[in-house]
Amino acid sequence: MIQLDLYEIKNLCMHMAELGAAQYVRQTKPSADLISQREAYRMFSENRVKRWKQAGILTTIRKGETANSKILYSLAELLTADKQEKLSAIINQPTRQRL
Repeated sequence: MIQLDLYEIKNLCMHMAELGAAQYVRQTKPSADLISQREAYRMFSENRVKRWKQAGILTTIRKGETANSKILYSLAELLTADKQEKLSAIINQPTRQRL
């Protein structure tokens, strides 16, 4: 069993609410969910986005058929990957007391 502080539980609830809102936008307005690669790098760090893409967590959409056409990411997928990392860090803390 994992024991969490009230602060950690509050943050987890906020993160899950944010994910729910992002998934809602993705389902109701798919075009509003897409952001450019540059924006994804700015919001989540280039290294993290590349790592998530390499791990198969993210899918990309190319807007156009040429090699230099714009690459788009789903904001909902990016947020999910971000929250997944944060949740894993909370749960797998080395000092976490296991019951």
